[in-house]
Parts: sequence; C-alpha cells; structure tokens
Amino acid sequence: MNMKRILSSCLLGVLLTSSVLAERASAQVEVILGNNHQHEWREREQRKLVLLRREREERERREWLRREHEKREWRSRHEYDYR
Repeated sequence: MNMKRILSSCLLGVLLTSSVLAERASAQVEVILGNNHQHEWREREQRKLVLLRREREERERREWLRREHEKREWRSRHEYDYR
C-alpha cells in the first residue's frame, strides 16, 4: 500500500511538473507567435500606407497635369491678348 502511495505521489508530481512546464512553454510560444502576428500586422499596415501615398501622389500628379493642360488651352485661346 505504501508503494502505491509513493508511486501515485511521484506520478502526480511528474504530471504537475510537466503541466506547469507545458504551460510556460505554451505561453512562450504564444508570445513568439503573437509578436510575429503583430509584426505581420505592422507590415500590412505599412503596405497600406505606401499604397495610399502612391494613390494620393498619382491623384495630385493627374490634377497638376489637368491644370497645366487647362492653362495651355486658355493661353492658346487667348493668345492674341498677349500681343
């Protein structure tokens, strides 16, 4: 009977220890993966910002070209006024 108690107690100790170690390892893996997810999120946000910046620059460029075209058109129509 004493041997069963000793073995049961040892087995319980091993299970508790492995459970605690597994929990710590799981927490470490979660932190590592969590940081990786955060890094991936940051990269996605950066790509979005780059895309938005490019779109804005393209809109501004098209607007500038349109205004320049309008200026040339106006000058060509009113060319005689400058002489």
